[in-house]
Amino acid sequence: MFEVLIQFPIGFFIALSGALIPGPLLAYTVAKSSTYGARTGPLAAVGHISVELVLLSFIALGLGVVLQSQAFQVGIGLVGGVILVALGALSISKLARSLGPKEIVVTKYHPLVGGVMFSTILNPSVILWWATIGLATLMEAFLLASLAGVGFWLLGHFLADLSWFSLVSLSVARGRKFLGTRGHRILLLACGCALLVLGAYFVIKYGLPLI
Repeated sequence: MFEVLIQFPIGFFIALSGALIPGPLLAYTVAKSSTYGARTGPLAAVGHISVELVLLSFIALGLGVVLQSQAFQVGIGLVGGVILVALGALSISKLARSLGPKEIVVTKYHPLVGGVMFSTILNPSVILWWATIGLATLMEAFLLASLAGVGFWLLGHFLADLSWFSLVSLSVARGRKFLGTRGHRILLLACGCALLVLGAYFVIKYGLPLI
């Protein structure tokens, strides 16, 4: 029984260690929460979790080998990086042209849609995480505690995603009244720059091996 129950905190902290690393989904959540409010985080997390469930289905069907292939990872990394660079540049450009924008390019999407977008092609690290760390630790949970262990591991994992992004959006939503127009612009600019930098990082990381 202990082997089953221990999978819950293992899944929680493994997921939290990944969620705490700044990435495209975090940048989107912060930017969207400044206008959409505290609902952003939970909804974005649900979108993110739905993508993870699809990836889990692929793994269960034996397609984990495809996710682990270098060609697939390089392709996803490059395409996602290029799109992120474009979105970041467009967001910064819109801020430069407008005196008081309420939204930037990426925040036009509903949090559920944003959660899906920034967990797929716009965030290749999610797919790569599941192809490596996620698959390895999930297999260990199965070997130690069978399907019950997998269930508790996943419950902990999903709760970590939901808790973290909910906390982020709640913090931004509560602080937005103190930001003012200038502060709001700076926040959106920072998010746009984050997407630009992350996109450039993915392009360099996955493009260099091809040179």
